[in-house]
Amino acid sequence: MKQFLLLLCILMALSFSTACTTETPEKPEAAKQDTGKIIQGVWTLEYMDVGIGENKRTREDAQFMMFIMEKHYSAIRDFTPKPAPGEEGSPVAARSFMADAGTYEFDGTDLVVHHMIAGFPFLGSMTFGCSMEGDNTLILKPQYDKMVMPGMDNIKPSPDGKMGYGDMAVRYVFKRLE
Repeated sequence: MKQFLLLLCILMALSFSTACTTETPEKPEAAKQDTGKIIQGVWTLEYMDVGIGENKRTREDAQFMMFIMEKHYSAIRDFTPKPAPGEEGSPVAARSFMADAGTYEFDGTDLVVHHMIAGFPFLGSMTFGCSMEGDNTLILKPQYDKMVMPGMDNIKPSPDGKMGYGDMAVRYVFKRLE
């Protein structure tokens, strides 16, 4: 519980930090500022597509919140499947909970998050294809081939689309909260 409170305090501290806006080189100056600002906000997962081939499916039971500020981000997620009707919840040891926070770069199409603190045993970066549907839907597509995890080079998806925590995510769809 103490670790969770510490992580929550760190995430809140990052949300109050200020920095400069990320710009896109191929757009006019006014559009550059808008591109970086449109992804800023508080986002909650609506659904995620996981797996590949015949294992592909959509999950609506995962919990994921992402806070994107001017230069910093924080993310907290629980991918533990909800219990089936009549079953009890998963024990704490079986939970698939992760959290991380740090800085990010956004070029208008790719969002690269650089972990400064993480609830997993390694730091590095992750790249997502990033797009918007209107102003209130954020779509992130993990690019596992660009994942950088020092000392964890073999943490790539398996040929059948599995990761250490279950089916690999191929698309996240978030809704703006504020």
